[in-house]
Amino acid sequence: MSLTLKQARHHNARFNRAEVEALMGTFYQIHLFDNKRGHLLVDEEGRPVQVKSLPGVRVLLNQLPLDQAELVHRSAFGEMIGLDEADNTLRVPIRLTHPDEPESAQ
Repeated sequence: MSLTLKQARHHNARFNRAEVEALMGTFYQIHLFDNKRGHLLVDEEGRPVQVKSLPGVRVLLNQLPLDQAELVHRSAFGEMIGLDEADNTLRVPIRLTHPDEPESAQ
């Protein structure tokens, strides 16, 4: 299922998490999860929203009713070296509060 940014801003329940997927090292795609299902964030034409920077992702996520977010990077390294079904997924929490402050200032 998909949601536009406008629909996500006015979602009837808080999203318990967002997965920000790093794709091809050039942009991020956002998946929002509530208690019932996952939603791909899309533009008004139904195309996946592609954000070009992590600060841009934070600005966008701070517009949503959201509890937590994480950066998800799926590496194909295991497949490239012949490992069967290796999960090389990296998950890193994204701090949502005060996105303009340096990460070390807490």
